[in-house]
Amino acid sequence: MTNLLLFNYSTLFSVLAIVIMFALPIPLLLLTKKVKFFNTIGAIALCYVAGFLISLIPVDYDKNLTQTVASVLVAVAIPLVLFSFDMTSLKSLAKKTVISFVLVIVSTVAISCAGFFVANAVGLQNANQLAGMTCGLYIGGTPNLIAIGNALLSSDNKASVIAAANTSDFFVGGVYFLLILTVIRPVYKKILGSKKVKPIITEELPANETDGDAITADGEATEIKTETQTEYDYKSIPRDKKSIGKLIGVIALAIGCLAVGAGLEILINGNMDGSLFIMITVSVLGIAFSFVKPIRNVKGSYQIGQYLILIFSIGLSMSIDLKMLAKEILPTLAFFACIQIGSILLHLLLCKIFKIDGGTALITSTAGIYGPPFIAPVANAYGERELIAPGIICGTFGLAIGNLIGIGIGALLALIV
Repeated sequence: MTNLLLFNYSTLFSVLAIVIMFALPIPLLLLTKKVKFFNTIGAIALCYVAGFLISLIPVDYDKNLTQTVASVLVAVAIPLVLFSFDMTSLKSLAKKTVISFVLVIVSTVAISCAGFFVANAVGLQNANQLAGMTCGLYIGGTPNLIAIGNALLSSDNKASVIAAANTSDFFVGGVYFLLILTVIRPVYKKILGSKKVKPIITEELPANETDGDAITADGEATEIKTETQTEYDYKSIPRDKKSIGKLIGVIALAIGCLAVGAGLEILINGNMDGSLFIMITVSVLGIAFSFVKPIRNVKGSYQIGQYLILIFSIGLSMSIDLKMLAKEILPTLAFFACIQIGSILLHLLLCKIFKIDGGTALITSTAGIYGPPFIAPVANAYGERELIAPGIICGTFGLAIGNLIGIGIGALLALIV
């Protein structure tokens, strides 16, 4: 009888944990909109903290279940986010912007690999996975870190390592963002200089679009337009039956991408113990389907994908093993700090060699490290609003390709361990 009661309570708490995972992002998002401090922290970090606090409650729920549900949801979220990316927007980027963002990728990969060899030599566990995660993180932002960690790490330490990585990113990235808005701007201007762009008059754009001027190879200003995606603006999702039907269709397509990935995982590995081929598949198919205009134009897929990433963040942090987290946090923090500082300095040096102006260098660096949401405040702080549109395009492109680069680097370095 006692065992039956324990079983019932454990089942009840496990179901409650899943309900909390799905519902908790809503009040946390409201907090980020109402309180400036929480908005600065960011919704993903807030979800990690909330999930971690829940994990401290002495209640018996199935942590393997929350981790499994979280892993499934992030594999659905990635294609949903990628479906909305318009690859043709890359054509509107100026030559210097393209070069600068390529240098971001080169710098990140080079320093991450160098960091791996040092970390591996001193005995840091999960060095190749962390190197892959930093590649994705500093090429396209936090969602890439989550996806790559989910792909490369085994289930026994996945929650703790990703939580340690996300916590490290929060501290290191948070400090550097404050520096960008204060002391970093004059450094970039002094070392790389500024390129003055002649302002042009453009017609007023709709509220969901951002206008900007791209600097062409010959230094002329040309107008570009890019429709921006607001991560958590759920009011912008259409409510009519036709639009809802289309949104349900792309969600089903994302689930189909997951099914294909799961099939490949079983076919290649013979089991579902890992998710490497799942994450590769959903990333590749997400980019591939973004070329299909009817899929790309469906409103709301990006926001739904971002919400699933928030659920993942809560679910994974609810699965944390405190002893494992304490073991991982300090070496992971040191690793992330070294990789971020090293990649920034190398990018700055390469931009000096390739004669990239300070504004372009800073905005592409920001696009790689933080992704699209942080572009506008950095461009405004730098005093060159025309950098917003190209920065958003670079950030979105980094989000699209960062998974593949990070997973590839992590898997390649695993052969050396």
